[in-house]
Amino acid sequence: MSLAEVLPPLVRLAGERSVNGEVLAENRALILVTTFYVLGISLERILPEAAGWPRPARRTVTIDGREDFAKHFMVSASIAAYADTTLADAIGLYKEVEDSRSGSGFSFNDIAADRAGTKFGEKAVASESSAQQLQRRVAAGLKDSDLMPVWSDLPEFMPEAEFKRRFGGVDAPAYRGMMQKIEQRVAALRVLH
Repeated sequence: MSLAEVLPPLVRLAGERSVNGEVLAENRALILVTTFYVLGISLERILPEAAGWPRPARRTVTIDGREDFAKHFMVSASIAAYADTTLADAIGLYKEVEDSRSGSGFSFNDIAADRAGTKFGEKAVASESSAQQLQRRVAAGLKDSDLMPVWSDLPEFMPEAEFKRRFGGVDAPAYRGMMQKIEQRVAALRVLH
């Protein structure tokens, strides 16, 4: 199931619940609940009373058919909504550097999903006006391309040596150029305007 299908009904509910001015709190709650669902984590971990609540059917949530994109997007959105964008960006970059050393490799695709989620989470709680505007956009319906920028031409699965050879590391001009391309693509996402 696409995250673009999951978010609109939850955002509509948050909009109904935030009529009396709790729009930022409602947006944070919907982001947290969605993140837990996407990650397959029970709400009981933070709310013991959830043990008696009805359990939703478990489904794999994706963006553009990729489960990892939905996870990156929602985790970054949560961190941005509850902490700040600098922390969300730092954690996303740290994960990719670690992946280049001992995992699936450095992925600019994952970074794009992280950045899109960070901007989503930031917009969801920036101000009442911004939060309400995001609610209206999401409630009207989404496509995957509203959440995730074009990514098919971005390099991924790069071990550390390849990443350094091609991009010179996270302080090098080639890396900064790729990040600028990603930031421009994220800034153009329809859901953010």
